[in-house]
Amino acid sequence: MTDPLPFNESQQRRILSNAEYADRLLSDIEAVLASVESGRLFQRHQPDLTPQQARLVRSSIALFRRNLGRFLEAAGVGAEVRRPRFGALHSILVTLAFVRVALQELAPEHLRGYGALGPEAESALRGVSNQLEALISTLEGELRGGAGADLQARLERVPSGGDLAHLLRTLDRVIAAHELPEFRPALTRLVEKLESPSFEVAAFGRVSSGKSSLINRLLGAEVLPVGVTPVTAVPVRLLYGETASLTVSLAGGRSEEHSIGDLPLFATEEHNPGNRREVMRLIVRVPSPLLKDGVVFVDTPGLGSLAAAGAAESLSYLPRCDLGLVLVSAVTPLNEEDVATVDLLLRSGTPAMVLLSKADLLGQEDLERALRYTETALERELGTKPPVRAVSVKSAGARLLETWIKGELEPVLARHKELAVESLHRKADSLRSSVAAVLRGRLERAGTAVRREALEQAETVLRDAWAGLETARRDCEAACLALRGRKQEALRLALRLTAAQQDGRDPHRAAQALREAALRVCDASAGEVKDRLEKVCAGLAAALETALGLMRPGAERAGPEWNCASISGLPVPSTDSLPEAVRMPAAAGLPWIGPGAALAGLDRQAGQAVQRALETHARSLEAWLRQRLEALQEQFDAEAGVLIAEIARTLSAETGRAEQDSQIAESIEELERAAPQKPASASRPDGGQVTPAR
Repeated sequence: MTDPLPFNESQQRRILSNAEYADRLLSDIEAVLASVESGRLFQRHQPDLTPQQARLVRSSIALFRRNLGRFLEAAGVGAEVRRPRFGALHSILVTLAFVRVALQELAPEHLRGYGALGPEAESALRGVSNQLEALISTLEGELRGGAGADLQARLERVPSGGDLAHLLRTLDRVIAAHELPEFRPALTRLVEKLESPSFEVAAFGRVSSGKSSLINRLLGAEVLPVGVTPVTAVPVRLLYGETASLTVSLAGGRSEEHSIGDLPLFATEEHNPGNRREVMRLIVRVPSPLLKDGVVFVDTPGLGSLAAAGAAESLSYLPRCDLGLVLVSAVTPLNEEDVATVDLLLRSGTPAMVLLSKADLLGQEDLERALRYTETALERELGTKPPVRAVSVKSAGARLLETWIKGELEPVLARHKELAVESLHRKADSLRSSVAAVLRGRLERAGTAVRREALEQAETVLRDAWAGLETARRDCEAACLALRGRKQEALRLALRLTAAQQDGRDPHRAAQALREAALRVCDASAGEVKDRLEKVCAGLAAALETALGLMRPGAERAGPEWNCASISGLPVPSTDSLPEAVRMPAAAGLPWIGPGAALAGLDRQAGQAVQRALETHARSLEAWLRQRLEALQEQFDAEAGVLIAEIARTLSAETGRAEQDSQIAESIEELERAAPQKPASASRPDGGQVTPAR
């Protein structure tokens, strides 16, 4: 190695500064070339270079940099050149944040100062802002998580045997070759599942249906908190661990380790009301033999109005589990929510077992009657007969529980690996079909301009749906905010109810009227929010159906149904802050006391308490609303994003190129050849066939 050239420190800094400036200018030239070739919407330069000139520029820049680099090494400053100053990922994320700000500036309220906006223009602005922001959010999530960064290397490490691994590699090649980034997150999740196979058994049911008690009994340890208090909006996942531990993931990416004894602090409404701790995930590890070899149990939040904060999370978890245990208390009849839970499991292709819990509370004759009623009701409503069994965690019903465990649960867990592979095959084949459908759409529309109008209509329909979702968000948030200002309305209603009782001097009956008035006002606001969400959900479903019809007229469409089931379980207003007794004169029958004086007197006694009740319910309603909107937004973004990407590529692509069409056709044939073989025994735990997704 030769000695460095004799430059002092000041001379080296000057050389390095000028070299860096020259390199930056060369980068500007490369940016001009890249800009001309990138198809940017806003071009600054005419594409007046010939391909030979562009190659000459690039090769000359490369030669310049090689010679300059050798000189800098000789000058003793080569190490400074090799030391990057900023992380590329960080710089991209910061730039995306500015892109998000630019999108937010597209909102109609930022343009009204330049002139009036018509309804059509406002809808278009909201639609494109919501659509593009969803795309940025997806990109940021993928970059921050880094899940798909090394996807190709991870696929290479997957054992080559088996048609599933071949299919995933084929999908990776086709998605990359035809630039289909909207499918990469789904492919990444499949690879993660293949790398870390697990069999997830999730327990669903209403509050106090016995889910936690059953899981504790199966694990042989009192791990989960038991009682009528609903858990928060986060399922508790139970995995195998050599030692017992609790991992709590919080908003913002923070993670904390706790003892299992701290679980109630995070998982119960009593200690974590409305999930104020912002818990994102709870993972419990216990040394239970049942959890060895990849079995995972999941205790989901209770369904029903008392557990409104968690009901949406439970319903959204349905398609992800491999076996669903739906618990129905034997002493309460099957209701619509129980039936809907079983239905959603079966629609997603997930085996389901219906368990009548607390069976020890019924005599033998009543228990048999309850079993028959449940089986008949499910068959009538669903057209199928999932297994229904009676269980109890009490010693009086030990025989029932043991019979179910030995006869049905253990055989399923014994073949959990096989069942997990079947589930993975179904999901991979669904992704293969979606990618092939997009490629077929390109071929069908290549070389024809007739479909352009239909595609533009489909794009408008989807963007209008995005705009409707954003408008619904604003309307619902306004309704929640308005609830805080409805105190006077609640007080006036309480006066009317007290007058109707004709006994306004009874302080307890007056307090009862006050509670009823507060509940009515809260229920009215909640009903308004729920109705608005149901309408927008129906609109999103209709938009997807309409767009698909425009894009693929006459084609058979089979895919996951739009799920509006999470728009249920409104939070129940709390009247704990209201007084037990209120002394107020009835407005009716006392002519010397005017309505204003009666209202003022009631306000002095209970106005602050009513205000607290309304604000508390408004906060609960806002939390419920955020979860429902996030679920709807995520689901619509996932489905509509694929269609929008297909439309954009088709409308902007140069059509009629035989070579490109040939490559698409070859990729479609490759996907068809890579289709996994149908599992020979895709069966339910009771021996019947798994009900396919409808």
